[in-house]
Amino acid sequence: MSRYIVRRLLQFIPSMILIAFVGFLIMELPPGDYVSNYIRGQSLGGNRDAAAQEQAMREQFGLDKPFLLRFVDWTVNLARGDFGISLATGMSVRDIIGSKLGATVAVSLCAFILSWGIGIGLGVYSATHQYSRADNFWTTVSFLGLGLPDFLIALAFLVFAWRLNGEVLTGLQSPEFIGQPVSVGLVIDFLKHLWIPVGAVVITGMAWVMRVMRGNLLNELGKNYVIALRAKGVPERTIIWKHAFRNALHPLIGALSQTLAFLVNGFVITSVVLDLPTIQVTYMDATQAQDLYLAGTILTFIGLLVLLGTLVSDLLLAWLDPRIRFS
Repeated sequence: MSRYIVRRLLQFIPSMILIAFVGFLIMELPPGDYVSNYIRGQSLGGNRDAAAQEQAMREQFGLDKPFLLRFVDWTVNLARGDFGISLATGMSVRDIIGSKLGATVAVSLCAFILSWGIGIGLGVYSATHQYSRADNFWTTVSFLGLGLPDFLIALAFLVFAWRLNGEVLTGLQSPEFIGQPVSVGLVIDFLKHLWIPVGAVVITGMAWVMRVMRGNLLNELGKNYVIALRAKGVPERTIIWKHAFRNALHPLIGALSQTLAFLVNGFVITSVVLDLPTIQVTYMDATQAQDLYLAGTILTFIGLLVLLGTLVSDLLLAWLDPRIRFS
């Protein structure tokens, strides 16, 4: 197993180089670049002297160099831990991502744990109580969760909170707590804002997990090995949790690669609607502004999460199923 992990980690190197190259290339595909867009915006605003600054800005940001040379320079600096400078703000890309990472992890991790925990539990209950009233109720709820976008649910929660206490709970902090040291009041205010984005994402995520878990478990409960275990008198609880449940988890574990990337790149519209200080909003703004180094770094980070998620899912599948481990 250790050799397998080392071999997979070594495979990350060419994969990451390819992901970084594709991400860098995608940012180059739209016509123009950050400087040309900036000059155009300044000219439309009445600044006629902006065009004279174009060449100096290109030299300052290194945009006067050929594409491949810029990519090599950026990749070498990336390997050293230097992510470059944001063209739009002039700030270090490392500082920008670091300032958004805490809020992103808080929202995404809470949404992931709750949606998978609740979804798996409801999926098992629905499969073991097929066609009961509870199963029909949760099936209806899951269909609504799959059909409604999370940003629409977030807007409904926002209106509900406003009608309840007269506060518009956008963002993750009230203005009076921004920049303040950690305190009980700050934590309570943070939780008061947190439930809206987390609740919206949990409803849609839970619905998908529940449907997948219910279908997989029903499929497992109809297989011959389950019939044989029942014929031997094995308790139903043991059959479900020790045998069928583990096998039903396979498709969900296989989806972990995309789930880890979702922690950084998911619920973008919801983040914009609720004005959340997360990486999702930063990535969208950087892409629209053609902020090359900021968008390229975030895209490369997302690719790394996909690769790590794939490795974790493979290891978990080997742990769950001895047939995979022995092969």
